[in-house]
Amino acid sequence: MILFLHPCFKVEDAVVLALAQHRRPNLRLPSEPKLTEAYELSDGEAEDVLFKEAWLTYFWGRAKLHGVEDDIAEERLQFWISRSGQSPTSHDAVDVERGLLELRKLSIEQQLWEASRREIDQPSLASVANYNPNTDSEISL
Repeated sequence: MILFLHPCFKVEDAVVLALAQHRRPNLRLPSEPKLTEAYELSDGEAEDVLFKEAWLTYFWGRAKLHGVEDDIAEERLQFWISRSGQSPTSHDAVDVERGLLELRKLSIEQQLWEASRREIDQPSLASVANYNPNTDSEISL
């Protein structure tokens, strides 16, 4: 499908319009740019959006817990929590894709992995630092 974008449309509007045109091939590009109305998603599309919203909620919750991107983690977590329980629309599909892109751009998964590795490694380092070879019993033959 080729989409010729009116110069006044934003990228989000273009994506929503492209999705709408894919689902409804008879949909025509309006001559006057307007905010594109959201449309209902199929069951599969809605399930995909809900899964991605849950994924984003999970990652932003972990980010908040580990102090990753501290300046925005709480706001993002509350945003995704507030979306739960709602029937997703085409606009929500665009929002979750933006949210996933933000996770990738900020390397949230990598930062969380590094933070969890630090937590795992700290007790190990502490036990090595506290190791006293004189307290071990020697094996005698």
